Amino acid sequence: MRPPRVALGLILAATLAHVIGHAQAPAAGPTFDVVSVKPSPPQTGGLVFRINAVTQRPDGGVTIAQAIVQLLIASAYPGTDLNDMVGLPAWASDDRYDISATASLSSPTNDDRVAMMRAMLADRFRLLAHTEHREVSSFDLVLARDDGKLGPNLTPSDVDCEALAAARRAAAEEARRNGTPPPPPTRFDPNAPPPCAMFGTPTGFRGDMSIDALASMLRGQAGRVVVNKTGLRGTYRVSLTFSRALGRGPDVAPLPDDGPSVFTAVREQLGLKLDPSRTERDVLVIDRLERPTEN
Repeated sequence: MRPPRVALGLILAATLAHVIGHAQAPAAGPTFDVVSVKPSPPQTGGLVFRINAVTQRPDGGVTIAQAIVQLLIASAYPGTDLNDMVGLPAWASDDRYDISATASLSSPTNDDRVAMMRAMLADRFRLLAHTEHREVSSFDLVLARDDGKLGPNLTPSDVDCEALAAARRAAAEEARRNGTPPPPPTRFDPNAPPPCAMFGTPTGFRGDMSIDALASMLRGQAGRVVVNKTGLRGTYRVSLTFSRALGRGPDVAPLPDDGPSVFTAVREQLGLKLDPSRTERDVLVIDRLERPTEN
């Protein structure tokens, strides 16, 4: 027997209410005063501007040139990796926008800036999203040799990068409390990089890092989450050279006239390996996202 229409309507209403309630609307907090969002003009003359070139103003306002919506969402949901977004439309990583937003906060915190960005995305891009815990394909980063010997391009460093990063954060927070400019970043010289600098090269990356940081950097190349299961602690000096073919998988040959695949490079240069696995992690599910109307 068919259920009464009233009962069926109540079931549908309850289901819809559950879905809407599950999605995360922006929490109450500060918002931008005025926001301008316009499609970025096409690049001409061979000159390519930096993507997501962000200028943060002291009052909490922000100017972003060539903004990619996927990167804006990542900044509004700290801790969310770009690969941890589900249901993102293709245009959100292809389209470019120029954004200018004003605010009137005397001393905006990072939390204030996150709240304003999230509110702007909800208002102008109609963003609605929620977090789910899911099992996803991954790679385990493990030792390649039974004797634990590391490769020639992975050597222990006596620099405590975590302590250095904590000291830098403390100095920046102290400057914020005192209303003074934060300490300027160290001028970067690729031929003599400062301690704990990690940077990309045309054929890979190198620098001082923890193995957790190495696993995070490998994710973009491997095409999956990389989980550190080496048991190695502390800071290491890493130099890795590999093919520029991103996310091609361990069984796909590198591009012609290019370096080894990242899987081969990790094994031969670092003495580690990437084993296919499964892991559980939080993903950001995009329930709704719309192109903005220009203003």
